[in-house]
Amino acid sequence: MKNNSIKIILWDYGGVLTESPIKSFQKFEKDNNYVLNTIVKINSNNKYENAWARLEKNEISTEEFFVLFKEEAKKFGIKNMNTKKLLRCLDVKPNIKMIQLLQNISKFYECVCLTNNFINIEFTNFQYIKSHFSLIFESSKLGIRKPEKKIYKHVLNTLKVKAEEILFIDDLGINLKPAKELGFQTYKFIDTDMTIKYIKQLLDI
Repeated sequence: MKNNSIKIILWDYGGVLTESPIKSFQKFEKDNNYVLNTIVKINSNNKYENAWARLEKNEISTEEFFVLFKEEAKKFGIKNMNTKKLLRCLDVKPNIKMIQLLQNISKFYECVCLTNNFINIEFTNFQYIKSHFSLIFESSKLGIRKPEKKIYKHVLNTLKVKAEEILFIDDLGINLKPAKELGFQTYKFIDTDMTIKYIKQLLDI
């Protein structure tokens, strides 16, 4: 069923337009004999003020991150994590089908990106798709990040649209929840083909 109220498609980058970094984290854990999903648990602990969150908001340098994250990892039984290799897990392959969907949708709707990222780390794939967005909201440049409600309010104030006129696509429920509370229309990306089918049914493309 078509939804005529939607004016803007708000896209997450990592895990939607690329393969999931979480899979890369799990391979990193397996290669180093860490308990599965330890990285996600570290990042979920003190989620607004931990090293990962602070790096995404550009509050600390990469070097400071390496030190702080190692300390946080010790609380989860990991004595000397290679944090440089950990960050390389973010350099994931593009999701070609989803990028093709973005290219198609951008012909009919305004497409905007909302991503948590690091100021000095940008991957080739992101450069490749930048041209399809009218605007890109980056946590490292704004000093705020998903899932902080402030970043969604900033999106609304900047775009000057009603929350219900935005469809926000993200692969993490924790990022979608505050947007939904503000009135955004949301969709949790789980599977590529399911998402493409849903979007094509929902939008006038």
